[in-house]
Amino acid sequence: MMFRYNLSLALASLQQRPGLTFLVILTLAIGLGLYTTVQTMAFYNSSVPVAHKSENLFLIQVDSREASAEPITEQVSMVDTTYKDAMNLQQWQIPGVTTSLNWNTNGVINVLDNNVPAIRSEILATNSHFFSMFETPFIYGSGWGSEEDSSGAGVIVISRAMNDRLFGGENSVGQLLRIDTLNLKVIGVMADWTITRRFYDRSFAPGYLHEFFVPYRFALNNDLPRNARFNCWSVETQDNPQFRTENLQRLLNSECSWISFWAEIPDQQLATYQTQLGNYIESQKALGRFPREPQMYVTHLQDQVNYYGNRNGYINTFKMISRLFFAVCLLNAVSILLAKFIRQSREVSLRRALGARKTTIIYQYVLEVVLIGFMGGLLGILVSKIGLWGMLNIRLYAVDYTITAQSIAHQYQLNWLLIGEAFLTSILCALLVSLYPIWRVCNISPATQLKAE
Repeated sequence: MMFRYNLSLALASLQQRPGLTFLVILTLAIGLGLYTTVQTMAFYNSSVPVAHKSENLFLIQVDSREASAEPITEQVSMVDTTYKDAMNLQQWQIPGVTTSLNWNTNGVINVLDNNVPAIRSEILATNSHFFSMFETPFIYGSGWGSEEDSSGAGVIVISRAMNDRLFGGENSVGQLLRIDTLNLKVIGVMADWTITRRFYDRSFAPGYLHEFFVPYRFALNNDLPRNARFNCWSVETQDNPQFRTENLQRLLNSECSWISFWAEIPDQQLATYQTQLGNYIESQKALGRFPREPQMYVTHLQDQVNYYGNRNGYINTFKMISRLFFAVCLLNAVSILLAKFIRQSREVSLRRALGARKTTIIYQYVLEVVLIGFMGGLLGILVSKIGLWGMLNIRLYAVDYTITAQSIAHQYQLNWLLIGEAFLTSILCALLVSLYPIWRVCNISPATQLKAE
C-alpha cells in the first residue's frame, strides 16, 4: 500500500514539470545512446568466435627462416607455415588433437544456368576438419570428409548468400558449379556465420568471410591461384612473385611460408604437443633446416582476438569520447534535477511540517528517479539503434560498398545483454545524479521555507 502511494506521488511529481522531466530523460537518452552505440561496436569488435573453446584453438607457427633473417619478438610478426611442415604436422597422431590448414585462392564461379551471371570470388582451400574445429553452421548438407581430403575430389561448400544468388535459395546439395572450367559438386550450404572477423586466415578482415570452400588437395591438383602471403628465403627468393600462379612443385618443396595452420588441443595435451613440436624442430635442424635458434608460437585464438581488438584505435578513441560525452550529459542532468526538485521545496516543507518523515520523501523521489532512468533507457535504446544504423551506413560508404550490409549487419545490432546493460546503466546513473538534488531538497528547513512563503 505504501509503495502504491509513493508511486502515485512520484508520477504526480513527474507531471508537475513535464518540460524539465522530458529534458532530464532526453539528456540521459542522448548520452546513453551514444555510449551504447560505441559499446556495441566495441563488444562485437572484441567478441571471440567459438568462445567456449577459443582457448583450445591454437595457431601453430615455427621459425624456419634463414639465419640472417631479422629477429621476431611477437607472435603477430611470425611467418606462416611451409607446405612441408604443414604436411608433417597434420600427420601427428596425438589423442584429442585435430588440425586444419588453409590458404586463399580465387576463380570465376559460374553455374549451368546461363541466366545467372558469373562472378569472380575468393575461395578458401582447406581440409575437412575446418568445419568441425570452427563450428561452421549449415542449412543444407555438410562439409566433406577425410576421403575427399586425400583424393582432392571436386566438391565445394558455399555460403547462404551465394546459394541464394546462384541457386535461388533452394537446397543446392548435389548441384554442379564451375570454378573457371572445373566442375565441382555442392555438398554443403553454410548458414549465416556471424563472426565479426576472418580470423582463420590471419587477416582478421571484418565483414569479408569466404563464400566458397574447396579441399586443399583439389586446389593443388588443379593448380588454382594462391593468394597467400609468401615469406621466402634462400635460393627461392627470386621466385616469390611467381609462386602465386607458377612453379607449384618448387613451391611445395621450398622454404616458403604461406599456409595458416591450426590445431585444436585439449588442455591435458597442450604440454605434450609443445614438447613434440620442439622435438620436431630439432629433428628438422638435424636435416639441415631451421638454422636459427628454435622459436615457435602456439597461440590460442583468445589471445589473437585480444591483440587485434586492442589495436583498433578508432574504437578506443570513440569509447573515450562517448564516456566523456556521457559524463557531460550526467552533469547536465544533475543541474536539471536540482532545478526541478528545488521548485518543489515548498511542497516538501509543508509535508514535513505536517509530519511526513524525511525517509518517506526520499523514497518518493528515488521512485521518481527510477522512472526517469527507465524512460531514459527506453529512449536511449532508440537513440542507439539510430546510431548503429548510421555507423553501419558509414562503414558501407567507407569501404565503397564492396561488402554487403547483410554480411556485417549483425555487428551493428543490440542483443539482450547490451539492452539490459543499457537499462541498468540508465537507472543507476539516474540515481547517481539525483543524490545531490534529493539531499538538497530534503534538507531545507521547513520553518525557513514556510516563513518565507
